[in-house]
Amino acid sequence: MCKLGKAWELNREGMQACNKGDFKKAETNLKAAIKMSQCKSKKIHRATLHNNLAVVLQMSGKVEEAVLAYDLAIGFLNPDHKGQAALIERFESKRDGLKLKLAA
Repeated sequence: MCKLGKAWELNREGMQACNKGDFKKAETNLKAAIKMSQCKSKKIHRATLHNNLAVVLQMSGKVEEAVLAYDLAIGFLNPDHKGQAALIERFESKRDGLKLKLAA
């Protein structure tokens, strides 16, 4: 059963935890939100959740996992949609910056 309201609540709490430096709680909340959003949410919403997870993973030092989360976020977006194309560029820029760090 989808509980999109609960998913967004977990997302919000996860990002608040991230801002306080509690990356474990943030990651747990975001992964739970992603799982809840899989059945009915719009792709843009799933992209947002994966982007938020990527930010948390990056901040907690899990760079390789963050790259994968950015890839997932990008995969949910439509490059032919003007607004989503801009998000793709932003997510790709973040991801590519992390890839450079991994290569160094």
